[in-house]
Amino acid sequence: MKAIAHLFILIMLSGCASQKVFLNDYKLNEASVKQVQELLESEGFDVQVISVQPPSSIHSSTLLSGSRAAFGPSVDELVNALGELGYHNINTTIVQQGNHWYRGDNIGLYLFDADFAEKPGRNVQGEYIAEACESIETLTLTREQEFIITFADSEPLTGSWAVESMPYIHLSNRAPRLNFYYQVEFERKKDFSWEVDIVRLHPLGNHVQIQDCVLVKGVRVD
Repeated sequence: MKAIAHLFILIMLSGCASQKVFLNDYKLNEASVKQVQELLESEGFDVQVISVQPPSSIHSSTLLSGSRAAFGPSVDELVNALGELGYHNINTTIVQQGNHWYRGDNIGLYLFDADFAEKPGRNVQGEYIAEACESIETLTLTREQEFIITFADSEPLTGSWAVESMPYIHLSNRAPRLNFYYQVEFERKKDFSWEVDIVRLHPLGNHVQIQDCVLVKGVRVD
C-alpha cells in the first residue's frame, strides 16, 4: 500500500508541473516582453525569455513544439491569455528537425509587435571566437548588456557593452579600467545548401590584452 501511495503522489506531482514556454523577444518591444511574461506566469506557465532570430518561414505570431501532444488544453489557455494582450490568430508549428529547445511538452513562442522598434546591437549579441590570436579565446555579449572575455592564460575580463552608434561596440569597466571600441563588419556567405551571417569585430584603440584580436561569430540563416 505504501508503494502505491508513493506512486500516486509522484503522478500527482508530475501532473502539476508547469509547462515550459520559451518566449522569444526578437521582435518584441521590451515593455511587451515584461507584460507577456508576467501574464503567462500568472497563468501558471514557466516562462524563459530567449533571443533568437525567427526562421525565415515565420512572419507572424506562432507557437512551436517538437510534439503535437504539447498542444493540449493548456495551450488553449495560453492562446486565450495572449488574446487579452492583443495577440490574435496565433499559428501552431511542429518542429521535427534540428537543434531546438522545444522538446517534450516545451513550447516556443514567437510574437511580433506591429510597432516594434529595432533594438540597437540586437544582431551582435552572442559568443565570438578569436581569429589568429593567441591571447583571447572568446568574447560573449549578453542580452543583459554584459560582456565576458576569456583568455588562454589569465582570468576572464568582464564589464558592460553598448552600441552607442553603429557600427561601433563600446566595452567598458571601472576595475580594471577599460574603455575600448570594436568596429562591426557584417558579411553573408553561402555554405553548401544554406547561408551564414558572419559578424566580425575589429579592435580600435590600445589595450594590451585585446588590441590585436579580431573576433568572429557565424549564425546560420534558415
